[in-house]
Amino acid sequence: MVRHLKIFEVEKDSPCIFVTPVGQGASFRYADLQMEANTVRTLVSAPEFTTLIIDLGRLDYFGSEFIGALIIIGREKKNRGGKVALCNANDNMYEVLKNMAIFKLWPYYEDRAAAVEALKE
Repeated sequence: MVRHLKIFEVEKDSPCIFVTPVGQGASFRYADLQMEANTVRTLVSAPEFTTLIIDLGRLDYFGSEFIGALIIIGREKKNRGGKVALCNANDNMYEVLKNMAIFKLWPYYEDRAAAVEALKE
């Protein structure tokens, strides 16, 4: 697990890499969010991780800048031929993501286990 990050928790379990935003997604300073998103983007670009799963289970709310950061991270893996999925959003955030058509970019699963199973190679 990558421990020096404050906004994202990153767990590596090849071929999967799990990114879990932690804390309140609306309370981060923009500069901190961008810096950490760039660090995570570098981590997910590693070729040994073919699957990125973004686990939203530890967030109650996040704003548009936070969603933008998640899209940048997900696109990094997708542009390198990897698979991306989202999971564990609370009901409110699920509706926000659905209304923003995020699920047209990547599939959504109820939990990590379902995402891992669905994206197996």
